[in-house]
Amino acid sequence: MITRSLRHRLIVLLLAVLAPTSLILALVAYQHSVREVDTLFDHQLEQVAATFFLLDLSQLQIAIDAPGFQHFDDDDAFVAQLWSAEGNVLMRNEFSPQIPFNPHPPRMQTLELEHENWRVFRVQEPVSGRWLAVARPLHERDALVAGLAAGLVLPWLMSLLLLVGLIWWAVGRGLAPLTELSQQIASRRPDDLMPVAVDATPLEAAVLVSEINLLLTRVTGALENERRFTADAAHELRTPLAAIRAQVEVAAAESDAEIRQHALRQAEKGVARATRLTEQLLTLARLDHLDAVPDTGECDLVALAREELTDVTGRALAAGVDIALEGGDGLVHGSAELLCLALRNLIDNALAHTPTGGCVTVSVTRDTTGVCLQVQDSGEGLPAAELSRLGERFFRAGSRRPGSGLGLSIVRRIVVLHGGSLVFHTKPGLCAQLRFPPHD
Repeated sequence: MITRSLRHRLIVLLLAVLAPTSLILALVAYQHSVREVDTLFDHQLEQVAATFFLLDLSQLQIAIDAPGFQHFDDDDAFVAQLWSAEGNVLMRNEFSPQIPFNPHPPRMQTLELEHENWRVFRVQEPVSGRWLAVARPLHERDALVAGLAAGLVLPWLMSLLLLVGLIWWAVGRGLAPLTELSQQIASRRPDDLMPVAVDATPLEAAVLVSEINLLLTRVTGALENERRFTADAAHELRTPLAAIRAQVEVAAAESDAEIRQHALRQAEKGVARATRLTEQLLTLARLDHLDAVPDTGECDLVALAREELTDVTGRALAAGVDIALEGGDGLVHGSAELLCLALRNLIDNALAHTPTGGCVTVSVTRDTTGVCLQVQDSGEGLPAAELSRLGERFFRAGSRRPGSGLGLSIVRRIVVLHGGSLVFHTKPGLCAQLRFPPHD
């Protein structure tokens, strides 16, 4: 789905606000002009009436019969009608419409006389009690109001067109930094992951640019980890594969059956080692791409440890190593699959480094700081310098220790995904402590 450009959206929103506002202002000005015209018309009627009362009857008749009172299509045409106090018509224009007498009339009103609207002003002379009505047709007022309306509509339309152009230009100028930013990003090479320059970036886009730079930093780190991981994996796999190839060549060239069988057994061990290393590499790669623990639920570390210890009971008996489980409440939030994988690696590491007659103990405790899972072996332990490096990828403490150096790296990554920590101690054997945050 193609969305509208930001410029188009801003222009539409601005016009949606400004156009009705300017229209309302124009209507207010129009209404004010209409009221001013009405006030002017009424004032003129009052002035004519005041002038008539200064005349006697003969002069009043002459004034009423003047041409301006007889040709009503001309501008400023008035009609007048005079009544006695009893309502008898004393004089009126010859061709003017008949204005009805009203002993209690409103001072100013609009009447329909002979199918035309008239504005009528009535006033009574205080001394004689005579009534005078001065009227004027409203078509003049309507024509003037129509002219005012036309005079307002055209400037409003012109200002609206000018406003569209100015808004288009102003929005374009305002969005120029975003255009430059998009061009800067579009012109980059695929391998250019340098941070985006933020010198001319507007404040509203600074957060977006900051997030883009953080994303580029994470991508750079991820690519660097991938390159280092690939190089390390290639180096680690080269040794078992070379050993397998050498043993297979020895078996193929050797005529002695016993030596050939020994070579094949060594090749089989190399295949198992390469298979284990490959599985760990794939597991670690999968964990590296996780941002959070999948399928989070409630897990019992005691039950998980019991299952893993049950699985290695045969190996422990064959090696002459005792295994024990201690613990009570071990409920944590997490993935049972990943926690089992971490336990399996810790227990395998402990069994591998425990001599015959030794013991591997798994204990689970809870306190105010959370849940602690501890795997303790009775081996030789490690010096402090090597303890601090446990969990680094492909690090093996001593050349005589078996393994690929990835098992504890997998454990550390799993613990981090669960929001916990992994610490190693020597007492005197190696002790691995996994601490998880409190379970709500």
